[in-house]
Amino acid sequence: MEIPRGKESGRHSHPGVEVGYIVRGDVLMVFDDGNVLRLRTGDPFFIPSGVIHNARNVGSVTTMMLSTYVVDETKPLVTTYE
Repeated sequence: MEIPRGKESGRHSHPGVEVGYIVRGDVLMVFDDGNVLRLRTGDPFFIPSGVIHNARNVGSVTTMMLSTYVVDETKPLVTTYE
C-alpha cells in the first residue's frame, strides 16, 4: 500500500490479523483505543483482527507499506468507518 505525503488510509479494520512492515516512510498508526505507534522505514507491525486503525503518513515521502493478511476469505478484506 502507498500513502502519499500528508494523507492517511482512513479508519478501517480487517476480519483477521495484519502483519507488515514499513518499506519506506514515516507513519503514525492510530488505534481507536487511543494507542499510537510511530513507525519508520524497516519497522514491523502487527494489528489484531477487528481492531480499528488509521495509518497517517507523517513523513516527507510517499509511504510504502507491505502487509500480509490472515483473514476469513468469506468476509470483505476491509471494513471502513467514518
